[in-house]
Amino acid sequence: MNWKVLQLVWLSCVLTAHLAAAQTTPITVDISQTAQFPKGNGPLSFVWQCSVSTPDLLEGHFLVTAYDGNEQFGQFQSHDVALHSGFHEVPMMLPPMKVDNAYSELKLRLSFITPETRYDFKDPYTLKVGRKYLRTLTVGVCDPFIENLPPALKTFLDQLKFEAISPVGPIQIDHGQGEVPPHVANQGAKIAPPLKFNLKTYSIHLHPEDFPKLPVDCHQYDILVITARGLEALESRHLNAILQWVRSGGSLCVLPGESTGPKQLVFLNALQEREGGSPLLQNSKGQIDFSDENQILFTRTGWGRSIILRQQTLEKGSLTSDEQARIPFFLWKLKQSQKKFYDQRHHWDDQKLIQDYFQREQQTNYRNYNAYAASEVLSMAYQPLFTGGMLITDLMPAELQIVPTWIIGTILLGYVLMIGPGEYYLLGYFKIRRFTWLTFPVISIFVALFAFVISNYFMQASHERKPLSIIDLDSKGRPVRENEIELLFTGSYQTIETRIKSGLFSPLNQTELGRGFNNYNSPQSTSPAMVGAPFYQGSIPTQYSVYQRMPQWTPQLNRIVNNYPQQEQPGFDWSSITVDQLNSNDRRAKLKTQVKQAYGENAILLIYRGTTGGKPKRYTVYMNARLSGNPVHAIGGTALLTPIHRPHTQYQIQSQEQICFMDDLCVRQQQGIFQIVSQTSPAGGSNLEDLSILDSTDPRQWLVVVYVPGKQQNTIYRQLIVSDT
Repeated sequence: MNWKVLQLVWLSCVLTAHLAAAQTTPITVDISQTAQFPKGNGPLSFVWQCSVSTPDLLEGHFLVTAYDGNEQFGQFQSHDVALHSGFHEVPMMLPPMKVDNAYSELKLRLSFITPETRYDFKDPYTLKVGRKYLRTLTVGVCDPFIENLPPALKTFLDQLKFEAISPVGPIQIDHGQGEVPPHVANQGAKIAPPLKFNLKTYSIHLHPEDFPKLPVDCHQYDILVITARGLEALESRHLNAILQWVRSGGSLCVLPGESTGPKQLVFLNALQEREGGSPLLQNSKGQIDFSDENQILFTRTGWGRSIILRQQTLEKGSLTSDEQARIPFFLWKLKQSQKKFYDQRHHWDDQKLIQDYFQREQQTNYRNYNAYAASEVLSMAYQPLFTGGMLITDLMPAELQIVPTWIIGTILLGYVLMIGPGEYYLLGYFKIRRFTWLTFPVISIFVALFAFVISNYFMQASHERKPLSIIDLDSKGRPVRENEIELLFTGSYQTIETRIKSGLFSPLNQTELGRGFNNYNSPQSTSPAMVGAPFYQGSIPTQYSVYQRMPQWTPQLNRIVNNYPQQEQPGFDWSSITVDQLNSNDRRAKLKTQVKQAYGENAILLIYRGTTGGKPKRYTVYMNARLSGNPVHAIGGTALLTPIHRPHTQYQIQSQEQICFMDDLCVRQQQGIFQIVSQTSPAGGSNLEDLSILDSTDPRQWLVVVYVPGKQQNTIYRQLIVSDT
């Protein structure tokens, strides 16, 4: 009986201590997320809403662990904060993450750490993120929302959604078309589910005060819409960030009102950067002078798209149905091959894509044909970049070698001889065979150490890091964006620090990149990255450090998106390249000579052009002559041009055509959303799909690519040129 009393007393003491600790916690925290359905492959922004009850100044930092089930995405330590008594909001940004659960929820475990105490919050917080098998698109709307939006503007926003320009479902595939063998068609007709888009578009309302202040902040949206009231409330820092984001590939629709301030007018004219274009002017009343025939302006701004539409014109319903339909076609960057059908039906052509699918299957005698794969022909879900593994091959240290087979054989043979006849006769000669139990482990340890030294000699035990910098230029040769894909490779277990200033860091998972080839042309492993979850310390995306625990001899790729690209180094005049020069054999040869003079003999020149047939033309005859053999072995070559087959998977349509990473980087030809669009807005995600730019079905588009290898860094320059005719 006494023991039971003692147990109850002990339990009550423990509970009392816990309650007292809970009551003395000086801070309570809640989470606020602007976008309840954020962009699937974009960065994640949210705010910690803190209430501090202590009269003393609370100094420390937040520590956040992001996870989904057993999968940990990383730990994030904020910058140091000092909180006095009262209410505070601490903004935070996380890199792109996608989960594999039906609720699109990421769990956050939060702690607040001071120099003296650590406060752990018991219940995890929930953050909405993207899903791996559902593409989430977002349209950001900037308006003070002090009153309801006009009905015409609400209708306009609904018409901007991707579903509004998509065919009405459900769409059932006809397995009897395309000369499908009867037994295959009958089987497909019985079990074929309806076609799924696996896509959803959401509108996100943004107050001007909450509008992005850095270009990377805009990566959370596919399209931005700025109303007249929103435009007037935006500051210069907002406008500069939006302009840079549009130039890097974003889509923007501005709805100016009757009067516009001077900084807003400068911003609108900066969007209209075409040569020969007349700048927008204000009359004496402060109103923008729009001609009666031109109430809406469509412009390519850098690598992005911008539309300036007078809001009064929209509210009065002055636009024709064709003009209204052209707006989402332009902003979503639909392919030129869709234009004719779209102009008639005001949605993209699904039947053409189904017919193309049957034609591809017919070429392989329906060897990979099955009903479920056919049902995924219109799926817009995220797809891995199968050629991305060649990045590892291209960036691996040139001096890295695998231990030759003959050395391994010699070590094994010597080991067998020592522990076999060598030990037997030597110990027998001295009549000390009873010491075999001692000599055998000594010999084994010695041989193991010798093998370890030999492997370190060949595999280079030092710390290696090498980036591939991708610099994109507009038609005038001005940088519009800069991405870095960096390889980390170590010969020993160690923690590597990467310092980021004004950019977004995302670790790349090899399961989304495909597999490359080693120096012996053998496929590399496609297992998930063995590198642990990264640790972020600082303020994302302004200034922070990322720490990664690197296993021995395990390559890791990371992507860094810079807010503002560095200015192009002098030495080559990119603005001098014209369509006439690209369209002439002699002038292309002259361009190759100029590229070699500027970037060295190992520089490689590629020229891509869209075609009406949809298959892009690549001028490979003007590459370095050394590349005629195997690019993996060629001196001065690059594995990025090594063609590989797409691997067979259960859910994706297969292609027998070989393709290289450079093709995927410049003009994505895989299935999914790239059957319909040529480009997506900047995101910073791990599958690199936002780096594709060329419309393979538009003969007016040219892409000039220069690959420059180097010891410390490889560089790719890309310039997009769109002719008027």
